[in-house]
Amino acid sequence: MIRILKSTDAGRLLARRSARMADAEEVVRPILEAVRKRGDKGLLEYARKFDGLTRKTVRVPEAELSAAADRLTPQFLSAVEVATHNIRRYAEKQLPKESFSTCGKGHKLGQIVRPLETIGTYVPAGRYPLPSTLLMTAVPAQVAGVTNICVACPKPVDEIYGLARKP
Repeated sequence: MIRILKSTDAGRLLARRSARMADAEEVVRPILEAVRKRGDKGLLEYARKFDGLTRKTVRVPEAELSAAADRLTPQFLSAVEVATHNIRRYAEKQLPKESFSTCGKGHKLGQIVRPLETIGTYVPAGRYPLPSTLLMTAVPAQVAGVTNICVACPKPVDEIYGLARKP
């Protein structure tokens, strides 16, 4: 639904949004402080509290990822193959190119492009898991040359675990 607001109403709307953001920051602040101060111990504490994590680390064992991949249907894998191909082709077209030129006497200008070594991606999976988010973030990172892709997902399902496993 689209509504046109009067400029006088926009201020009230933004004030409500600001108040909600302050409330959210108040809830999140102790979590961030725990992770900053205690690192993985703080992270594990909250992962156990909110996500029901039972293992000793947030890293999912390769065997669990492989088992999930084995349960994926041929139809799903076929759709993933098509989507991955399309995402990869588009990402390749977007890659920045290294370039050099001269600008006047003795001035050389250029751009060198280097990928990040590691990226993190968040894949939503509350009520509706979104393995497409994993594809749309990880495939362009692979095309760019990122060597380490970390995936965070609150309630992963086989489709997300299976796609996240190393090929």
